This record gives sequence, structure tokens and C-alpha cells, in this order.
Amino acid sequence: MKNFIEILLRDQTTGKNILWANVEFGNKEIQPAQIDSIEPRWKKNREQQKLRTKTRAEIFTPPEVCKLQNKLICDESDWIKFIDAKFLEITCGEAPYLVSRYNVVTGESIPIPERVGLLDRKLRLVNSETKTLTDWQEFAIRAVQSIYGYDFQGDNLFLARRNVFETVKDYFTQKNFSCRLPEDFLIAVATIISWNLWQMDGLKFTVPYAQKLCRIMDWRTNEPFMFMELFGM
Repeated sequence: MKNFIEILLRDQTTGKNILWANVEFGNKEIQPAQIDSIEPRWKKNREQQKLRTKTRAEIFTPPEVCKLQNKLICDESDWIKFIDAKFLEITCGEAPYLVSRYNVVTGESIPIPERVGLLDRKLRLVNSETKTLTDWQEFAIRAVQSIYGYDFQGDNLFLARRNVFETVKDYFTQKNFSCRLPEDFLIAVATIISWNLWQMDGLKFTVPYAQKLCRIMDWRTNEPFMFMELFGM
């Protein structure tokens, strides 16, 4: 797991680890040995939650709201087209619009059939439409490549990245191929996640506390580009 944690902490724009970027640790990098101290919002006490709301406008969306809004934008009539459809969750927190392993407000675990995230919807289709391990891996990769998100606070971002990573593993387990996922596949998934869920000041399109413009990956060309270019800037 150590190799995956190191990838999930990587900032692909700076080449360093993502920053804490919160009121407790400021612009210090998150180290692998510190990840056990990262708690989701529902585990924080009321005062911590209020402070993060006040300083970073952090407010998390319950799954029933995510379900309603995601349903409005999902067209699963052509399953392959839906797998490749791109979605971006801005100020993603722990990424409840992308994956819903648990209720981000209460911490209650959500069974796979009841999950409402956009990647959940995609991976359910991958499970139902593929027969072989090779096909499953191909479309699971394409599904992960299609979802994006960013957040300012690094502890939130790490949780979002880990949630996406574990979600892929959850759906593989449910598919029940009676084998383990190859390590090179998991490394590829973690690497995609480290590009697609990135740390950014959404007002400046830069790495927090820096002037460096954030890069993301175009998976069709396998070439990185500046996120701000999407806005013609």
C-alpha cells in the first residue's frame, strides 16, 4: 500500500506532495506517515467543522442531494459514451458527487447498489456490460480517466483520492473475477487519480500559496495542459 499512498499524495504540477493548506498546517506538505491523522469531516468535532466552514467555506453535500443532481446530468442510454463522458466536481471536498462510499455528513457506509456518485454509476455499467478481466480493466480505466475534481485543502483532497481508489477496488470485488487486481493496474489507477483530482486555488487556477498554474492531463493525447486553458485563457 505504501507505493499507492505515495502516488495518491503526489502533486503532478509541482512534483512534490500535496499541501495541507488548512488552518492547522498551512503550506506544509503532507507526508505518508501523517495520513492516519487525516479525518473526514464527519469525525471532526463541531468547533473544527465551524472553523473550516468559516475559513474555507467547507460545507459537505449529503448523498440524497448528490443523487438528485447527478440524475439530472446522467444519460446512460449509450453505456460506452457514458463511460467516456467527462465530469468535474469543483471544490470537491471528499468527492461525494464522484463517489459515495459513505455519507460525508454522517459517516454511515453506503452499500454498493445504493451509491450515487458519477463514478459509481459508470463502474456499475462496467460491471454489468463486461465479461472478461481485460475488458473490465480497460473500461474501468476509461471511467476513472473521465472524472475530475479539485480542492484547496490537501487533507480533503487526499480523502477524495483515496475514496476514488477504493471505489475502483470495491467494484472489482463485487464483479468477482476470483483473482486479485494486478499491481500495475492499481498503480495506473492511482496515477490517473493523482492527475485528475488535484489541489488548486479555484479563484486563481494556481497551486495554493504559489503562483504556479495547475496542470491536468488530456488522456486522449497523454499530454498535460494548464487547467485555465479550458476557459480560453
